Amino acid sequence: MQRPTIDDDEHVFICGQTGTGKSVAAEVYLAGKDHVVKLDTKGEVYERRKKGLNLWHGLTEGKDFTVVHHLEDVMEVETPKIIYCPVAEELEPEYYEALMEWVYKRENTILWIDELMEVAPSAQNYPKQLKALYTRGRSKQSVVWACTQRPTDIPVIAMANSTHYFIFTMQNPDDRKKIVKATGMPQFMEQPGGHNFLYWRIGMDAPIKARFKL
Repeated sequence: MQRPTIDDDEHVFICGQTGTGKSVAAEVYLAGKDHVVKLDTKGEVYERRKKGLNLWHGLTEGKDFTVVHHLEDVMEVETPKIIYCPVAEELEPEYYEALMEWVYKRENTILWIDELMEVAPSAQNYPKQLKALYTRGRSKQSVVWACTQRPTDIPVIAMANSTHYFIFTMQNPDDRKKIVKATGMPQFMEQPGGHNFLYWRIGMDAPIKARFKL
């Protein structure tokens, strides 16, 4: 499958269990986008540094992106991309809310959330600015690329307002059922297996099975 075009005013939803490649999908795509802010709630920055790995595939730290650990520093970054890996004290709803408000007001910015459940722990409990991004952000090209392992409990707005779906293997059938209900595509009950995924864009007749190549 040829890599689909994703416009800067479109929300993207990516889900799959750990190790299937959902983060790689976002990383590869967003390397080619301007003005991206990654919210790294899992501390992937620390894991990659420990292993001596590049923090963003194909990009150079300091030139293409900057890592910050305090929200106040996000606003001062001059590189096109930012990885905000909050210190423990900032792994709190008030900081997520403030970051999303900044992205919304900044405009022309993609917010990449590495695990949506960390930000929106339930279908009813999520930042009001997340709703603002999903429902009104497209007009400002302030959009969300959301990754999650467990779509069952996340807010409906995340899927209802997304245009592109990358669905990797998920063992829990309730997770797959929620994707089917949100998209109307029964094919999402299938397991793509390995690092494969099912891709669907609103308007397509059915999802397509594919795999990313770095």
